[in-house]
Amino acid sequence: MLKKGGTLTVIEGDHGSTYFYPESQAARKAIQSQVELQSKNGGNANIGRQLFPLISGVDFTNVHVEPRQVYVDSSKPEMVEGFIKNTFTAMIQGIQDEAVSAKIIAKREMEDGIEDLLKTAVGGTFCYTFFKAKAMK
Repeated sequence: MLKKGGTLTVIEGDHGSTYFYPESQAARKAIQSQVELQSKNGGNANIGRQLFPLISGVDFTNVHVEPRQVYVDSSKPEMVEGFIKNTFTAMIQGIQDEAVSAKIIAKREMEDGIEDLLKTAVGGTFCYTFFKAKAMK
């Protein structure tokens, strides 16, 4: 419940905004398996791009959405650990068994994808976009 004049802030990611080097089809398949699994379970891993229409369509005013990009390379070791390894890749690792059991991806493909995502942490780059929406009731 939000009273009149109250504000709403929503921050959501969008897996479709994931870019990295070295490029890897296996990593793309692993990420896509998370998107498909989340969809199968009623979620949307690409919802960040939809925040404006979702929020403006339900009685909010002054809706403003901004992309918030996370870019990581080896010059930011705390981000390599915190985001590439312990956030994004850990999330993909966390759905590995469920995605394989659901036959969304083969076990070897998932393992290769996770391995390739971790390669971005060693001399590579990783980029991801969150979307921050603010609105008023």
